[in-house]
Amino acid sequence: MRLPLPIIAVLTLMLAACGGGGGSSAVEDARTLTDSEPPIETAADQSARAAGIISRIDSLILSSGYGNTSHPDFPSFTIRSTCSGARCVLREPRSGLVSTLTIDDLAIYNHDPGIGVNHSKHGITLSVGETSDGRIKALGAWMQNGAFQVSEEHVTQDGIDIWVRSGLVGGDLTGSRPGSSATWRGVMVGTPAAGTSRGDFLQGDARLIYSFSGTIDADFTNIKNIDRNQVHTVAAVRFDDVPVRSDGTFQAGVTGNRIQGGFYGSGHAETVGVFEQLGIVGAFGGLGE
Repeated sequence: MRLPLPIIAVLTLMLAACGGGGGSSAVEDARTLTDSEPPIETAADQSARAAGIISRIDSLILSSGYGNTSHPDFPSFTIRSTCSGARCVLREPRSGLVSTLTIDDLAIYNHDPGIGVNHSKHGITLSVGETSDGRIKALGAWMQNGAFQVSEEHVTQDGIDIWVRSGLVGGDLTGSRPGSSATWRGVMVGTPAAGTSRGDFLQGDARLIYSFSGTIDADFTNIKNIDRNQVHTVAAVRFDDVPVRSDGTFQAGVTGNRIQGGFYGSGHAETVGVFEQLGIVGAFGGLGE
């Protein structure tokens, strides 16, 4: 079986067509479940801001891609991602296939301004939707200087169904570490990487604390399955003492248990990143307190 690695480029609804969203009842259920509020900005606000963020992006981070297929000889796979600047190299170890993802690969999918806005929490308005062909669905947010999302793509090739789930972030890096201890509060989004609930959207709270020693702690708590309107089986994920480089980026861990992100905007106003732990793959965004 040939695994079409270029499909990973289409996973990026952060820069893609995204429209629709759940019905009003589902939206209200998700707001209640996650203790969120009605949107504090409109779809037009986010669409107008997105173009500027895309033009300034100097950082692109993609999590590992967790996939499964209908082929009996290739039931599941993991695509490993190594990102630096605005370029990611993707590798599927079993097949040996390698692909490269850059901003130019993503921008061609930015062809529809429609975004389904659902609710807001901690000053961040989340968008959920799917492409018109139903092939990709995503949950995430456009902030002022960066964007984050988790998505699932489904394609059929040569009669074989393929699904891939991953987290993605990008934006305009600050380019330095904070000069003192600081805290960011925001939202995490994710999906189970495998199992019967794979592809379901998860939402939780994000809190990141930077220490003047040069490390950051990340807490993702109150994780809920907003597709099933219930508490997720993993209620919290935590990363401690993640080293922060001089350019304001941070990274620790290995495939399946890792975090990677950075600080974005003037004055380290935002932080976004991806993570994988305890069977969840996702992304997060936070605003400085």
